[in-house]
Amino acid sequence: MNNYIKKIILFSIPINFIWEMAQMPLYKNMPWNLNTSLFCLIASFVDAAIILIIYFIVTLLLQDSYWILELKLKSILLSLFIGFILSVIAEKIAITNNMWSYSNIMPLLLNWNVGISPILQMLILPLIVFKLTQLKILKLLSS
Repeated sequence: MNNYIKKIILFSIPINFIWEMAQMPLYKNMPWNLNTSLFCLIASFVDAAIILIIYFIVTLLLQDSYWILELKLKSILLSLFIGFILSVIAEKIAITNNMWSYSNIMPLLLNWNVGISPILQMLILPLIVFKLTQLKILKLLSS
């Protein structure tokens, strides 16, 4: 399992950094500069932690730390559900505490005033990270 954690972190940080940088126009006061890039890098580490939390919660629910080796419908649906819940909670906390605010081009989820982009981030990127981790682990096992 330790190898899984390392791989999840290894893949999560750069993938989330790219996402964070790409979604900057959806937030207020996020100009393209070094400070914003550093903010996005820090956010990428937080995103990696959230993806690890998703992994650990799915592991607990399935009682199987090796579920990542064979992504089945149940583990995918659990990952999606947990990613959705965690992203909504994180965004609500951030918006409530004025950590950031959305620009007028950020699409919002229904009446919740939560941005769709960060929700999509925690729906799409964990599955990509889990698949890349699976492929890397299986490659290491077969060599």
